[in-house]
Amino acid sequence: MLDGTEPGPSLLRRLAPALGLHAGDLFVIAGRPVPHDLAPLDPAAADGIASLSWSLTYLPRAVRELHQLVRSLPQQPRPEPSSAPRYQQYPNNPGGLMLRLLHNRNLNWLGSAKYLFGIGCRDMLSASTIGMIGRGTKTLTPDLLVGFAAFLDISPDDLGALTGIDLADDRPPVHPDATEVAQLIWNARRLTVGQLQEVRDRAHAIRHGRADELSPDRRCACPGRPSPAT
Repeated sequence: MLDGTEPGPSLLRRLAPALGLHAGDLFVIAGRPVPHDLAPLDPAAADGIASLSWSLTYLPRAVRELHQLVRSLPQQPRPEPSSAPRYQQYPNNPGGLMLRLLHNRNLNWLGSAKYLFGIGCRDMLSASTIGMIGRGTKTLTPDLLVGFAAFLDISPDDLGALTGIDLADDRPPVHPDATEVAQLIWNARRLTVGQLQEVRDRAHAIRHGRADELSPDRRCACPGRPSPAT
């Protein structure tokens, strides 16, 4: 491989744990199609993962509880593969690699923008701007790379090495729960739309139950008070 031979699927699967990477991510990094058994389970669940961003950012102590729920949900059968949306096709540049890694977590453009703001603690970008980063029409800056790394479960230094982007020694802080949020997002990629709705319901219940810990503008305005799922 070091002499230029393209790595095969078996080698990539064996290399991933040695490199401290998810096997699916190593296929992305190598520019190979992610095998069906390593891909996100339900592409239709991308909106569900994105919708958790507010709760994971603002609800006190909710990240660990929601992560435990995500891990406890049973694995559902994997459906037959479908063709990837055209917007997921990017050039071989740093932004393209970043977007492919985000999509490998079942994060669409809007979800990526939400987590970049809430967990990466960066400026709020539009969904279309996220797409522009992937297509190379907007530069993936060192600051944005560190923001994305906060919820990618890949270290900024590794991402810097993969993209050839030099990172500054002085890096702005990210969300204090970023490490576990990144792990939660990765584990949530194996869930269905229905299972993610259960996670959202639990987050809604936490929002009501801990309303006194939230500022008035962040309290839920709905009349109901859902009970946590059992």
